[in-house]
Amino acid sequence: MKIVIKSVACAMAFAVLAGSTASAYEFKNPDWKQLLDERKAMATESDFELYVEGSPNSAPYYGARLEPTDGAYLGMVAENSLDFGPLGAYLTYVQDMWQPDLYYPANDIIKNSNAVTMVGWTISDLNAVDYNVVRNVLNTLSSYNKPMFIRFANEMNSGVPIGNEPAQYIDVFRKVADMVHEYPNFAVVWSPSDVGGLNQPFELYYPGDEYVDWVGVSCYSITYFLGNKNTSVDDSFYFLTGDASWPTTRLKPILKFMADYNIQKPVMISEGGVAVDNIHGDYLDDWAAPRLRNMLYSVLMKYPQVKMINYFNVSRDENELFYISSHPYACDIFSKAKDSGAYKNSYGESAKFAYQRADAGADITANSEGVISLHTLAYVYGMPNLTVNYNLDGNWYTNSSEIPYTCNLYMNMLADGAHTLQVSTTGLEKSYTFYKRGNTIRFGGEPQTQAPPAVTAPPAATAPPAATTPSGTAPSATAPDGAIKVVLNGTQLSFEQDPVLIEDRTLVPLRAIGEALGATVRWQNDLQIINMTRGKDNITMQIDNNLMLVNITPTELDVPPRLINDFTMVPVRAISEAFDCEVSWDDATQTVYING
Repeated sequence: MKIVIKSVACAMAFAVLAGSTASAYEFKNPDWKQLLDERKAMATESDFELYVEGSPNSAPYYGARLEPTDGAYLGMVAENSLDFGPLGAYLTYVQDMWQPDLYYPANDIIKNSNAVTMVGWTISDLNAVDYNVVRNVLNTLSSYNKPMFIRFANEMNSGVPIGNEPAQYIDVFRKVADMVHEYPNFAVVWSPSDVGGLNQPFELYYPGDEYVDWVGVSCYSITYFLGNKNTSVDDSFYFLTGDASWPTTRLKPILKFMADYNIQKPVMISEGGVAVDNIHGDYLDDWAAPRLRNMLYSVLMKYPQVKMINYFNVSRDENELFYISSHPYACDIFSKAKDSGAYKNSYGESAKFAYQRADAGADITANSEGVISLHTLAYVYGMPNLTVNYNLDGNWYTNSSEIPYTCNLYMNMLADGAHTLQVSTTGLEKSYTFYKRGNTIRFGGEPQTQAPPAVTAPPAATAPPAATTPSGTAPSATAPDGAIKVVLNGTQLSFEQDPVLIEDRTLVPLRAIGEALGATVRWQNDLQIINMTRGKDNITMQIDNNLMLVNITPTELDVPPRLINDFTMVPVRAISEAFDCEVSWDDATQTVYING
């Protein structure tokens, strides 16, 4: 049964206003043990689920103002966004009753953009709200002729004065919401803090469904509660800081509230960030990187109702700093997420996909390169740096050590029919069956649509064995009078099978060159797939297939790997350069020089 929040709020308001002796609302303390147990459960609950890149329209749709039917918006504080190119959203602010317009340069950026705008209207005193000023500001914002989200009097539950009288807050918010709804290109956002005051629950402030278009939340991953380096374990759970501070975890309280009261609204991170510095000077790169990826990727997987994320890219002299522009690794994470295809990069533009659980049973069709990308939502409390392994049809296929833990399936490497995919990480494992037809797959059942022909390439099973080549080399191979030599970092390598030239490309035995380069070499016999890993670099190839994957990015080989005299021969220049080595060729001495 749906609980009508506005009725509860009205009853509470009357009770407060009717009190003749009490001058202020009295907040009740929660059951501390129950709250601690609840927060611990939120923080320590593991996530492990496989996702596909489904239709951009596959996310839930609530019909709210300015709600996209496809994909999500990614935004940033406008004046600090210039290093990241055009974005689909910009975050800016209006302060109390004294700021009549957006400040510079945010106003120019927004006027010249094709983006939505999140306007955080910060209110410090409800008694000072002047509705004539509200009208003037709304009229000015309307003159921009841009879609805008009005986030009025946000973070009311975080111990600030506007949260001292919940009934007054609701009354003021409703009046402003009614005014905002007079503008067709505006939407109302009700936006508390994700954790806030533990004795200030969300339900005290919710104004009712008809006054709210979107539910927003301020969501910040921080290292210590109030900057206290000696934060207790219990306080870390109460306030979801430190090891418990992940965006997917910090969103749980507001989403639980919405589920408890059946609030059917799209959700946004109105403003949020991950601490990249703190006042203690801690090295936070390794702490921040996975949490930033969690915010930009995992949130969209776990919570498809989240349709906007605004990053607070601001440098402030506070306990925790969120300014990613001073950290190249963080800028790279943000930029790659922005261009991943899950986000709308302008208003009216469609995202390329929405994350969809693999077991949802949808047909998934390969992209123009014949690739279907899978991603895993993986979280284990206290283990920020997981590795997710993918085994295909009983053989190791690939792994990933970074969110979103991507596995690319190459359709021209797979036969039509049923396949088993086993996904595992520390202490967690799941198996999935998918069916392939052409360049379309479906988990749990055969594809329901007739897929176009697969990308043409000889299947691995048709690769001729070395024994069918009487000369001992591939038909197009040539062996010069002087044997080809390979010199690695000044040392000449020796091989059981001599290197060969095929179409002016030198092929060498796989295992010998891989081990010489310090790589781990894996061979999948049934699919004739080669995998080499050195450090963070990973190479995948297949016999007689010109496609090579370098860290899951496809590149085309001039000459593919071949089977010669029962040896797997691979192009030495291609794999060496993929591992960031320098390669040169001395024609006079028929020598390949590798340095790196």
